[in-house]
Amino acid sequence: MARPIKKGIDYFNLDVDFFHDIKVRKILRACGNQSISVLICLLCNIYQDDGYYMRWDEDMRFLVADDVDAKESAVQDVVKRACTVGFFDESLFEEYKILTSKRIQENYKLAAKQKKDSSIDARYRLPRVPNDDNGVSMNGNSVSSNDNPHSISEQSKSDNNKEKNKPRDPRDAIREEFNLKVWAIYPKKRDFQKAYDAYYAAKLEGVSLDTITAKIEEYKTWLKLNDTGEYYTKSLENWLIGRCWMDEYDMTPPKPKSVQGGRAPRKELVPGWAKDPNHSSKNQLTDEQRKKLAETIAAMDDDVPKEKTSNADVDRKALADRLAGLSDKRVEN
Repeated sequence: MARPIKKGIDYFNLDVDFFHDIKVRKILRACGNQSISVLICLLCNIYQDDGYYMRWDEDMRFLVADDVDAKESAVQDVVKRACTVGFFDESLFEEYKILTSKRIQENYKLAAKQKKDSSIDARYRLPRVPNDDNGVSMNGNSVSSNDNPHSISEQSKSDNNKEKNKPRDPRDAIREEFNLKVWAIYPKKRDFQKAYDAYYAAKLEGVSLDTITAKIEEYKTWLKLNDTGEYYTKSLENWLIGRCWMDEYDMTPPKPKSVQGGRAPRKELVPGWAKDPNHSSKNQLTDEQRKKLAETIAAMDDDVPKEKTSNADVDRKALADRLAGLSDKRVEN
């Protein structure tokens, strides 16, 4: 005996604006919050059993009330209100005691495309709902995947072609570009993922790869010129976040620094007479000048009280020679 063909469907669409449907809101206002669970339970039974309608009787009323834990009278009120506002077709409910609607029948035809028989009983079919049997079942169609020996191979070829023609994810290209052309040349490699995120953000702003790599090379030259160690080198993440590709790097060579104090060493001034090794033989006092200088010293001694110089042991000739040497230095300068 042949197995009976299942009329119902395994799933149905529930619109995201279900709660904003004016019909649902009227039912909710009239019958309370429990009416929503009753409506969904009714839809599930309709699509599951016959696919596009459900007979309404006392047994079905009991089953629905039991499923949603409600009173049968409350369930009956929801059904009556739903028919009144047009959620279910009121004329078919009055004539045949069934629950259906144009939207339910359309959803059924759409979901039952692969069924051998998706027709709707002419008595229940509502206007503008097509009743043609699609006839494109997996069992009856002579060109279905089960009957056609070439279908699997052709489908496989088609899938391969789609994969080949599928556009490449731009994020993959940016990551590869960053890894090979930016990360590879930057002098301080820390926190790859954070650096990549900063680079991706820069690319979204429209900064070109050439602009970034050129400035990185300039930054490396500046670091070398200033003898900057790794500790004071910016991480790539901070370099990108700070938009350092817009910086101007001063390539002027720095001034030399002394070991102490951070200042340039002081240049000692050497007098001219010290630079000339033969200076001692030049600009010496003449005998007349020496005589005059000795007289000046003697006059100075006469002005000093005797009691202060009696015990002084002064080599006056040595003092004269010393003064003569000082005079030579003044002459030279």
